Amino acid sequence: MLRNISWGNYIIVIVLLVASWYLFVGLRFYFAEIKDLATGKKKFPSRSFPQVQSNLEHLETLDGIPSSLNETQTDEAFQDVEDLVKKLKDLVEDALQRKFPKKEFMYYLSIVLNEFQTVKNSPFRSSICELIVSECDKLERIHLTQQEVDVLWDA
Repeated sequence: MLRNISWGNYIIVIVLLVASWYLFVGLRFYFAEIKDLATGKKKFPSRSFPQVQSNLEHLETLDGIPSSLNETQTDEAFQDVEDLVKKLKDLVEDALQRKFPKKEFMYYLSIVLNEFQTVKNSPFRSSICELIVSECDKLERIHLTQQEVDVLWDA
């Protein structure tokens, strides 16, 4: 029975199965993004730093942040946010592996947050709080609210 199937036919069937699987996954989970790209509402994301920097400056003027911040202060703030996000993700990953109790995790989280006092009073604080809450959803035992995270900022 298997001798009747050639390698060419086998490869064609495998390629069709893989293509249909990726089409299913793309349509099931990324339909909105694909639709936005197809209609031109959304462009492919630019990975260059100057584009991110110009978007950051544009947001600063819209959010009422003093636009008198010079470029080095903006770069430092942006770098602090990136460093904080990296440390938070590392902390959550470590807590997931070691299965920290909630008190111990909150203690370590408050230490990490206190390292970044520049972010504490910045407009990025609410976004960082949302990130912490969403990252804690990955943990089985620890679920934090935004109010609990705000208390940790002030601790």
